[in-house]
Parts: sequence; structure tokens; C-alpha cells
Amino acid sequence: MTLQRDIFIKEITKKMENDKKIYFLSADFGAAALDELRAKFPKNFIHCGISEQAMLDIATGLALEKNKVFVYAMAPFLSLRAIEQVKCGPGLMNLPICMISVGIGLGYADAGPTHYANEDFSCFRSIVGSSIFTPSDNQTTKLIAKDMLTKPKFSYVRLDRDKQYDLQPKVNNTDYRNGFKIFGKIVENKIAVISHGKIFHDCIQALKQKKNKYIFINLFRSKPFPSNLVKSVKKIKNFLVVDEQTPSGNLSSCVFEGFRDKNFFPKIISKSLPERYFFENGGREYLLNKFGLSKKDILKATKDF
Repeated sequence: MTLQRDIFIKEITKKMENDKKIYFLSADFGAAALDELRAKFPKNFIHCGISEQAMLDIATGLALEKNKVFVYAMAPFLSLRAIEQVKCGPGLMNLPICMISVGIGLGYADAGPTHYANEDFSCFRSIVGSSIFTPSDNQTTKLIAKDMLTKPKFSYVRLDRDKQYDLQPKVNNTDYRNGFKIFGKIVENKIAVISHGKIFHDCIQALKQKKNKYIFINLFRSKPFPSNLVKSVKKIKNFLVVDEQTPSGNLSSCVFEGFRDKNFFPKIISKSLPERYFFENGGREYLLNKFGLSKKDILKATKDF
């Protein structure tokens, strides 16, 4: 399996063959596909060093000159460290800068709380005009990359550091336009499980023994919230929303607000990380197990209905 970041960067590299208005800015060197892009198109690659705030200012200048701009860095630093530049650049000026954020959630275990991105989702939801994508597989990652290259927009793409399994059936072009894909037959008495990224796979694994009781909704585009999701699931009364974020402004908040705007008020249970920082070591799975996001915890949460 190829890493999500390599899938995304390879799509950009292919497009650069015929489009010299594409610029790739990086605050990181740690990607195999990045070596190829840098070698092939040195004039269109800018390494900004460990300086994400400056990188966003440079990206803003390039975007103002009508270039297609992609910026790439570790999730905690590209989001929170540079958030004022994001607001004042692509936010206030409505510039089509695509931000490729790698290592969401607890992806950089055991680097500690400075390297975790457990608040980035809520922070970027608050930036006016942003689009937020969190793919769970390589197919969706590729579709996002192609979309950003064809129709550039102010976007925050949240990629996992770890390899992700393919989803079956695959996300197709119609699913991509919708912003979500539903796995399973919609029946009124089923529980709908909504998630994205790595944790979506954990939900499927946790509930696979009784999967006929659930439908799984992969919400890979959470902002703008999919306009026709409610129409697709209006028969369902119970929703479990699972996210590798802290509680405030996380995916369940997003789902509740999206449903509310459509006057849809089912029961929603949120399963996320607790309101705290994580200093413990032991790896990502250890931390998820310790802090309430194990597969057993996900299964247990469905019993609250």
C-alpha cells in the first residue's frame, strides 16, 4: 500500500509536466514522492524550512500571481502554528491554496502533544471559506488531488501518516461529488456510524461481527457539509460519530450542525478523545486504547442506543 501523501504528491508531479503554474511549497523533506517532484521540477519547488508561517505568506504571494499553490507540512505545524497566516492569506483573500496536512490525530506517536493534531479539525472549521477533506483510502486521496489540480480552492486536506486499506466498493466520482460514501443498506432500525480517516477503518473492524446492524458513512468532505446527506439517511434515528480529535468542535459537532441546518434531529452519540493533552508513550494504538477509542470502546458506544 502506498502512503496517502505519496499518492497526492505523485498526482501533482504528473500534472506539472504540462502546467508550469503549479508550485509546491514544503516545510518537510520526509516523503519519497517529494524527492521525485523536487528533482524533476526544481523551479516549481520551494523548501521553506521549518517555517510554516512564512511558507503560508509565500504561498499567498504566489496565489495572488494566479499560480496553483500547494503547501505541505506536518499536521500540527501547518494548522495551529500557521493559522493566523491561513486566515489572513487564503481566508481573507479567498485564495485557492491547497494545504496538505500529514499526520493527523495521534499519527506522530510517540512524539508527544506538540506533534499531535487533535484540534486541527475544529480550528480549520472556524476559518471562513475553507474546505476540509479527510480521506480514508488512496482512491479518495487521488480524487481529491485531481480535483484540487483541476479546480483549485482554499482547502485543508488531512492525510494520515500510516498506510490505509482500500475501501470496497471504491469511492467513485459521484460519491466524491457528494462528499461521502455509505457502506451498507439503509434500514430504519440500523445504527449509522459516521467517521473519516484511519478511525473509519477501526469502526468497520470493531463492528464487523454484526455489521448487518450498522451502516457506515465515510464523511471524507466535512466542509462544506454534504447537502444531500440528510436526504440519504433520513430513515435512520441513531448515529454514532467517531473521531480522533478532542471534543470541542470535532466531527460530531460538525454532523450535528449539518443535520440541524436541514431540520434533522436524530440521536447522536459522540466518541472522541478526552479533553486533555497526551504525554504518555506506547504508540498510537496504545494511546487509542488507553483513552477510549479502542475497537472495544467503539462497540460499547453502540450499546448506548
